Amino acid sequence: MKNAILRLLKKTDHLPMLFIGSGMSIRYLGLENWKGLLRKFARLATDNEYAYEMYEQQAKGMECKEGLLPKLAELIERDFNVRWFRDEQFRESREQSADEISRSVSPLKIEIARHMRDKSMVHDAEYATEIELFKKLEMRSIGGVLTTNYDSFIEDQFSSYSKYIGQEELLFSALHGVAEIYKIHGCYTKPESIVINEADYADFSEKNAYLAAKILTIFLEHPIVFIGYSINDANIENILKSIVKCLSAEHLEKIKEQLIFVVRAKAGDAEGISTHSISFEGGKSIEMTRVRLKNYEPLYQALLENQAKYNAPMLRRLKQDIYELVLTNKPTGRMRVINLEDDKLEDVEVVVGVGVLADFGQTGYAGITAVEIYSDVIFDDRDFDVESIVLRSLPTLLPRNSILPINKYLSQYTGEVPERLNSAVIGDFDGLISSTVKKNRERSGYRNETIDSLRRQLSLERCLQVLQYLKEESIEPSALLELIKDVLKANTSALSTTEHDKQNLKSDIKRAIRIYDWLQYYKNKGALAAAATNCPPC
Repeated sequence: MKNAILRLLKKTDHLPMLFIGSGMSIRYLGLENWKGLLRKFARLATDNEYAYEMYEQQAKGMECKEGLLPKLAELIERDFNVRWFRDEQFRESREQSADEISRSVSPLKIEIARHMRDKSMVHDAEYATEIELFKKLEMRSIGGVLTTNYDSFIEDQFSSYSKYIGQEELLFSALHGVAEIYKIHGCYTKPESIVINEADYADFSEKNAYLAAKILTIFLEHPIVFIGYSINDANIENILKSIVKCLSAEHLEKIKEQLIFVVRAKAGDAEGISTHSISFEGGKSIEMTRVRLKNYEPLYQALLENQAKYNAPMLRRLKQDIYELVLTNKPTGRMRVINLEDDKLEDVEVVVGVGVLADFGQTGYAGITAVEIYSDVIFDDRDFDVESIVLRSLPTLLPRNSILPINKYLSQYTGEVPERLNSAVIGDFDGLISSTVKKNRERSGYRNETIDSLRRQLSLERCLQVLQYLKEESIEPSALLELIKDVLKANTSALSTTEHDKQNLKSDIKRAIRIYDWLQYYKNKGALAAAATNCPPC
């Protein structure tokens, strides 16, 4: 099956886009499907074991302009919201949701967001191999992701991708079509963005034509691989219907091989590839390739073999820089521009350098700054040569930057490690913590907290300040990574490479990055077993 899927992918020169539905969250996170989610909250809305069936009967007796389930959600939301504000079981949630309440966010959406956040933290160990393969798709195997899921599984795996939540961000952002995640039905990180009830779907449908126009070029240029959806899913049909309206029969014929719908084979069914057609009003229809699989490993393996030369996050940065250059006529700090009015231009052979290697003719790896190292540990987007970093950059930087994160590079390096780096390896978590914090952490009041619990109580900057007080086992690397990214997003100059902004790189951010580097690349993966012979992991 892997080779058959690979042949499908190679029919176009473009990387595929993934269109991911709830089936993936059900499989990897143990989340409910849409009906199961409504059943859960129907039971919370009223003390009735047949709550869902009660609301279903009510909905069936009403006009359902957007379908039965959005109407069901509307009825459940009405009763749930009243109970949420009164019931003692939601008191803590109300206290932690003051900001959302002040913005009139629906309590149902607040609680759905909390549920999605909690479920996103734990992956089903049964599918560990599949998840690991999926994570590897990030750099060179896909162009980006569209999803109707509220949870954060996708962005947790593809942490270097830019995320756009809801139609508003999609419609009013400069999309570059690579290394991006489009969460068209919202995300738990913005509860108000969640599309769940009839009014939400009516608003979504009203803007759907604009959304379809925005992503139409993606469908025309890239293979689209649908994963985690029923082949008759109403969300997919509505989007395809909007696209069908824009295309002639001739163009629909051209894109049929670019639409690949992956479905799970039921017990007793054989794996295979076939053609499936969906008909729409007006006599138009759209054909796609249906791939039936028992698990997703052959699909991920085929995607991994169908790699691009350059990684997707780097290409996105290049496209963004070019876009900004055209828009503002001002090159960014990452781009060099030739004089286009040069009389001898026709005699010049222009070479475009992609990524930081383009500047190495002048600076070399010995010229890499500590700020670039910190940034690469978090965003993993510099495409550095690991050997050059270990042998040239880090030995040069460490004498002036004693708390530099180094484990990411050592975990990937297989040669003999310079003694200067060996002696800089920290063998236990306490080695990352200041002596003052170690004296006071037991009575700090933060000892039993987690990053998620801190974020519900404190500002982002304050979370970084008290991070050292947490127990080692309470710091989840993915949660810490998300916190650091959010801080940097709120303070865009914090990792700037200009001389002025280097002074603004706060010690809290440096320390947090160093802790993440240690947890992710030293403790969790035992990555330094060969390199750090003087400091074996505890």
